[in-house]
Amino acid sequence: MDFSFVEPWHLFLPREGGHVIGIMGSGGKTSFQIALAGIYQAENVPVILTTTTRTEPVEEFPVFDLAGLAKENSSDLPPIFFLRDGVTSEGKWRGLDPEAVDRLGLDFPERIVLAEVDGSAKLPLKLHRPGEPVWPERTSLAVVVMGASAVGGFANQTVHRLGRVSCPALDDLPAGSILEWDHCLALLKEPGGYMAQVPDDVPALLGLAGMGEVDDSIGLFGFVDRAMTDPRLPITVFCETSGEQPSFRTGCRLEPENMDEMEDPQDDS
Repeated sequence: MDFSFVEPWHLFLPREGGHVIGIMGSGGKTSFQIALAGIYQAENVPVILTTTTRTEPVEEFPVFDLAGLAKENSSDLPPIFFLRDGVTSEGKWRGLDPEAVDRLGLDFPERIVLAEVDGSAKLPLKLHRPGEPVWPERTSLAVVVMGASAVGGFANQTVHRLGRVSCPALDDLPAGSILEWDHCLALLKEPGGYMAQVPDDVPALLGLAGMGEVDDSIGLFGFVDRAMTDPRLPITVFCETSGEQPSFRTGCRLEPENMDEMEDPQDDS
């Protein structure tokens, strides 16, 4: 394979305050967001979690409403909290306008902002409708999450909006088809797919969620090899967040000179 694992798995994260990390996709965005917050918490880096769309309540951290935040003394705020723009009649939390998220990076320059930028109806994969994701302009890293558990499942049970939103990669896929790695690769890289939703000037990485439900390691690593031929995807994080102990591993694309060293490790001295 043309990538190697790195330690610690979160080595790629920015540690300086002011960064806005946007998390898009499906199949594990909120779990990924919470995991990143936990890393920052362990390293004493203050964080604001938020969203630019509606979301289910997040119970792990203190919650503040945007309208009341100005009344708070910033020095009294907890090191990590979730910021919302009120609650809908259905009980979901309203997200912030992207301009409001941009202001957070200026008003709280010591904090990292972790923002979910779209929703997925809790399915492993999705098709994006016009107008989403909703990216803050100050986004400095895009985390593109895909649910690997979709592979082997029926298309109409694993892909949100299949048949309702056009995407060339899956337009000809019958609803009862079995999802394969090739479908995931097309949805990731082809026009209308996940990477097409990421602003051109924003660095990105792939987060593969649901590793505990993947039993095809050959297909998995083949998919990752092909995904990382995209120069915009040098990193893949393998995520399993179910159970009591979530696990993460990070693969980094090998540069050609490093691949040569792996293929011929002998000392020629």
